[in-house]
Amino acid sequence: RRDGAATGEKIASQKTSIANLPTLRSIVDETGLTSPETKARAQLIKDLSDNEEQLELLIESKRVAAVVCLQDELHPPVDSGDCPICLETIKHVNYRTISRLFCCGGFICRQCSDLKIDTKKILIKCPLCRENIPHSYDYEEIRSMVLGHSNKGKAWAQTQIGMWYLGEESGSNFFAFDEEKGLQFLKQAADQRDSDALLEMALAYSEKTLKWDESKYMYYLKEAADLGHPGAQRMLGLAYESSNDEKTRLHYITLAASQGDAVACYTLGAYFMCVECGLTKSLILAKHYAEKSLEETDPEALPTFAYNFSNALYHLSVERYERALTIPGYSPIPTILFWLRRALVGAYLPVGTVVKFISMIETKEKSRCANCNIKAEGSSLKRCIRCLGAWYCGKECQ
Repeated sequence: RRDGAATGEKIASQKTSIANLPTLRSIVDETGLTSPETKARAQLIKDLSDNEEQLELLIESKRVAAVVCLQDELHPPVDSGDCPICLETIKHVNYRTISRLFCCGGFICRQCSDLKIDTKKILIKCPLCRENIPHSYDYEEIRSMVLGHSNKGKAWAQTQIGMWYLGEESGSNFFAFDEEKGLQFLKQAADQRDSDALLEMALAYSEKTLKWDESKYMYYLKEAADLGHPGAQRMLGLAYESSNDEKTRLHYITLAASQGDAVACYTLGAYFMCVECGLTKSLILAKHYAEKSLEETDPEALPTFAYNFSNALYHLSVERYERALTIPGYSPIPTILFWLRRALVGAYLPVGTVVKFISMIETKEKSRCANCNIKAEGSSLKRCIRCLGAWYCGKECQ
């Protein structure tokens, strides 16, 4: 509370000081983009913007914490566990948060698993049972291990076998496709309230493998969501878009975003941009959540998120810097163009829309040197080969 009040007081003081100064646009028109006066004024704007962002993120973190707290009161976590490597507590155990150890049925957190992959450090011995961990291509050994756990009634193993029978997660390497057996194993695991199995059953009733049944779809989805599965929380929130229950929709989208679900972050950013679900318009939070969605690893989804982030950053920068977006040291243009180019490969985006956005920016930016602001004659300016988002007269200006 004290930090928020102090930041709020600092923002008020900065706004009062800036209000008595000439606008950035008038300074740019009078002295140019590269003058000391322009850069000094831009720095004041940046300092104010940084504090405003800090305050908005603090307020938003409190809103998110309140949503998570309410959910924990209504549905206390029932499947928490500690990672044997980092000892961090995993609040909700599901395939999004852990990597399963097939030897003993234990797990390590997803962060430790990803770290091992990134550093090319392969676990040879299980940190729990000290048995050898089978290689990913040891299909017979892995299948035998998982079947053993399934025969003991372990829900996670039943879920795994069910997904293999349905052809998911390289299932053809373990079992021949069998829809009936797959659903049978998933149903057994769902009856034990395994969140991954509950989500798969919901997907089955969304016409993935079974006839559409809205009541069963919503039942299984809500069960998985209330057990803390971020994918189910996001899907449940989106399912409420067709109703007028904006409160519930925002509740579950916020829960999923708090766990890092990229689509939920993308959606929440759009809510702040478009003023939905009773939220106040905030370009800062629209940009914040759009940036979080860029952590998505799905190559098909990333281009859409990249475009969304570019759009949010562009509008926020236009508002902050009074459309003077090419002040040296303060320009967001290289970042915007970088992500727009990533968006060009998207299958779900109209390519023409992205190309038009890029063309609008590049046409303006390559008309003047990004440093001295001298107008180009023909195609005399040279593009920066590092960021591909700025044009200069030559090495001296760069």
